[in-house]
Amino acid sequence: MAGKRVLTARLVVDMIASEDVHTSDGQLLFTEGTILTEDIIAALKEHSVFAIRIKVGEDGVTPLIGEHVSEEGRIEIIEKPAENLEVDFAPKEPRLEMDVSEKSHYDAVRETKEYQEFTESFTKTVDHMKESFSRAVMKNEEIDSEAILENVQDVVSKSRNSLHILDMLQCMKGYDDVTYVHSMNVALLSNVIGRLVMPKMSEEDLEALTLAGLLCDIGKMMIPDDILQKKERLTLPEMNVVKTHVLHGNNILQGMKLDPRIAEAAMRHHERCDGSGYPGGYRMDQISQFARIIAVADTYDAMTSDRPYRKAICPFEVIRMFEGDGRFKYDAEFFWPFLSTVVQSLLNTKVCLSTGETGTVVMMNTEELSKPLVRVGDTYHDLARERSITIDRMAD
Repeated sequence: MAGKRVLTARLVVDMIASEDVHTSDGQLLFTEGTILTEDIIAALKEHSVFAIRIKVGEDGVTPLIGEHVSEEGRIEIIEKPAENLEVDFAPKEPRLEMDVSEKSHYDAVRETKEYQEFTESFTKTVDHMKESFSRAVMKNEEIDSEAILENVQDVVSKSRNSLHILDMLQCMKGYDDVTYVHSMNVALLSNVIGRLVMPKMSEEDLEALTLAGLLCDIGKMMIPDDILQKKERLTLPEMNVVKTHVLHGNNILQGMKLDPRIAEAAMRHHERCDGSGYPGGYRMDQISQFARIIAVADTYDAMTSDRPYRKAICPFEVIRMFEGDGRFKYDAEFFWPFLSTVVQSLLNTKVCLSTGETGTVVMMNTEELSKPLVRVGDTYHDLARERSITIDRMAD
């Protein structure tokens, strides 16, 4: 039974789950047919499961209610239509005119108060960035790094953990202002990676890394907008102009009272461990830790975001790239734990398969992150075994 998708905040005791429900790390919370209790609903909230499917009657709307009946020591579940049960399936805000059964994981996230606070803080920080970067480049003023860092930390504080940050950022895909939003995303993703490698990284180093991620593309302010906003693929001469942003960024930041690792990261975050990057063709042992971390964050966000000349690439396809040639270009010490966390954040989301089917990611494959277990109705596709099937795009 497909059931009706209901936000966790609107679940009622005695409703019946019409699907197995897992946590973000793949742990089974309960199985299809479970009758909801207050403790179960509380557990859903604790594990950030924003919505589940419940069983409904023949009308496709009225929820079925379960009763535990003991007969000769045997426990049965009796399903019956709900009577006098007032359940508000509609969103609290009318901006999303869609049936709750069609709500995606990310639609549910967008309806939370935490997401609203996150976006407000995010937007405020981006506006502050614009002003500060403009004054630094045009008037040669110092960047108020403490104020900007405080703003970024406020954004981080609006999320519960690394998985929650990834959820929030995925919800915000499609925002305009590519350069500034990308810089903010890189800062937050670099912060996530830094925390994943803790306790190797001190809090002071983590703050410097976050600021380095924020400032790594400041040199793009010196690149003509008609190149940055071009809707077609860049020509080789235009690409060479874009590549100069690392030199401009290094020059801008070196003249400021900042941790020297920040300017170095701006210069080297497009270097690659196999020597295929720019501007110097440096190899892994010549590239700083900050630059290697930011390279992962920068690449992941750039590829999974819309660009003037292309649409966003599916996260699972980007992960497949890291598993392929990316193994040689990026530092596995940083990209592997990061991508493992990304995949956890994608559990319970809906995806479109190359077969034309739409399914739900129900379990990650720790050996091959781009090939999870996907449920389509009552069928399970292990993409690591069924090699001909791939994930084309996110359905959420």
